[in-house]
Amino acid sequence: MEADNKELGGKIKWLLLLRVGVLTFFLGAAALVQFLKGGDPALLRYLQFPLIAAYLFSIASALVLRWVDKPVVFAHVQIDFDVLLITVVVLLTGGVDSPFPFLYNLAIISGAVLLFFPGAFITAGVAGVCYSGVLLWGYAHSASAPWQAAFNFALNVPAFFIIAYLSDLLARRVFVVERLLQAKQKDYLDLESFKDALLQGVGSGVAITDVKGQVSYFNSRAQALTSLGESSVKGKKLTDVFPGVTYSFDGAGDPNRIVVDEFPFTDPKKGTIHLKLTLAPLRDQNEQPLGYVCIFEDVTKRKELEEKVRLGEEMRKAKERERREREQEGPSDQFRFDGVVGRGGGVESIYRLVQKVAATTTNVLIMGDSGTGKELVARAIHSNGPRKDRPFIAVNCGAIPENLMESELFGHVRGAFTGAVSDHVGLFKQAESGTIFLDEVGELPLHLQVKMLRVLQEKAFTPVGGSRQLKVDVRVISASNRDLRQEVEKGRFREDLFYRLNVVQVTLPPLRNRKEDIPSLVHFFVAKFSGSQGKEVDEVSSEALMELMNYGFPGNIRELENIIEHAVAVTAKNIITEDDLPSYIRGVPIADEVKLFEKTTPGGPETFFNRSISLDDELATHEKCLLLGALKRANGVQKRAAELLGINYRSFRHRLEKYSLLGMKGQPEEEEQAVE
Repeated sequence: MEADNKELGGKIKWLLLLRVGVLTFFLGAAALVQFLKGGDPALLRYLQFPLIAAYLFSIASALVLRWVDKPVVFAHVQIDFDVLLITVVVLLTGGVDSPFPFLYNLAIISGAVLLFFPGAFITAGVAGVCYSGVLLWGYAHSASAPWQAAFNFALNVPAFFIIAYLSDLLARRVFVVERLLQAKQKDYLDLESFKDALLQGVGSGVAITDVKGQVSYFNSRAQALTSLGESSVKGKKLTDVFPGVTYSFDGAGDPNRIVVDEFPFTDPKKGTIHLKLTLAPLRDQNEQPLGYVCIFEDVTKRKELEEKVRLGEEMRKAKERERREREQEGPSDQFRFDGVVGRGGGVESIYRLVQKVAATTTNVLIMGDSGTGKELVARAIHSNGPRKDRPFIAVNCGAIPENLMESELFGHVRGAFTGAVSDHVGLFKQAESGTIFLDEVGELPLHLQVKMLRVLQEKAFTPVGGSRQLKVDVRVISASNRDLRQEVEKGRFREDLFYRLNVVQVTLPPLRNRKEDIPSLVHFFVAKFSGSQGKEVDEVSSEALMELMNYGFPGNIRELENIIEHAVAVTAKNIITEDDLPSYIRGVPIADEVKLFEKTTPGGPETFFNRSISLDDELATHEKCLLLGALKRANGVQKRAAELLGINYRSFRHRLEKYSLLGMKGQPEEEEQAVE
């Protein structure tokens, strides 16, 4: 009952406002018509009185409405006042001839809206009585014909009751629809509250998307899990928020299939975590797609445990493989590849290539980063070839001073220069009938490159200060951590010498590209240093192995060897733990970044790294791609492109000039000038 009275009070407020608006409009219109027709000016003054009365009564009613105990009676009073006010207006505007009897219908409709059937019919009855009085008064005080009054009565009074009936019917239907909408809205709000409470109470993160994958809901657990606010996620596509999600929202897959996916996610507060996504389609009762519900779970600890188990299994397999190779007889006894451990990152193909070239005397160029084992490969080629019983001379070209390099390589005769008190046999001659390994061959100065080329072509050289050539029979294996092709292009290495050295090229992958070999390498080095240091260390903990797997190894295998030597030296147990590793190794979480890089690199990581990349060149290529991509999206307008990249216009122009991209064919210069 209280709710009904409150609702009726709200309707009365609208009635008061409507009364003032309608009377102001119609009385103003009536006054304007009278003025234009040249009517009695006194009538304009008379019309002010009902308007003022309506204003005052409405204001007073609005003030006392809050204290009214019986709003139904108050509503009848308001409607009856409207009827009396309309009666006065009709009298003032011509009585029988007034054009405003239809205003009674507005009062009747108001009665139906406020009080339904009783209000509509009571208002119609009061309006009929008042209008009848107006007709009688007009018949008695004017020269109007009786038939005109009777005609107006027959035309308007029955219409009042017809309007009352129709208004009541319409008002009731509107009332029923309104109540139904309110109930539906209440059910909807209750359902939303229930859904929100349910989803907020779920232990997992929950997101809801539309059919295109755009997020519309992101519960508090999902926000805590990812450190992302709901406002920053809403409206974005799920795959944009979580790039690791592989599901495509293009509708190409099975619409009824529940998808389970796991992916790494970089939390701005917690770092890299692993999330499990369960994605299920939502459908209405007609089986039409509505969207998707996405449930997130943090599986980082489980992934770490799985990784520990996997690494432990890798160590076990490494030990078992070493034991089998020691016990069995076969090709491994015929071909020795001492110190080169593992098969990942393309090492398997290197094994096969080395086996093929070892039996020949062909020159070999070994490419790879520092510490990848280039000298081990060179020794394997020598020790498995026809010259294995002859000398193997290793030369680090970068470690010999330039003024002594020619004498070291080719020797000198007595008196060739100050301090040359006797003949000196060069390294090339010391390697007679064997192999000379020129490490970091890219460090050779250009004038020595000419002499080196002559040695390779003619198999002869002249010692420093000598007058006759010396014949030499030597196999040349060279190595470089630089890209010699780029050195040739830049004029720092002779092209003819490069092709003489690069008859067969062996490219060694960096350790970051063969992480699967780390357990085997660790086991190999543990056995090596525990034996040399007289310790019984034969295990590595899973935690320590995980730290090693997560490290980037810029120094490659040589750095890993040093790390294990350090760990074996400092450990006081028979197992290496993470506390035995150098402090700079611990807590470097790059494994996921490496995996993401290897997953997204065009052509795969092997294709990328085997090109002997230059970081500066790669960054320059990437920058040019971004500049051109921004220009394309900005339709060639440089200021817009600079805004897209978040840099100022001058900086953008400078970068275009840097890469000779200014004035490219197809750029809309007129538009650019207009913008400028």
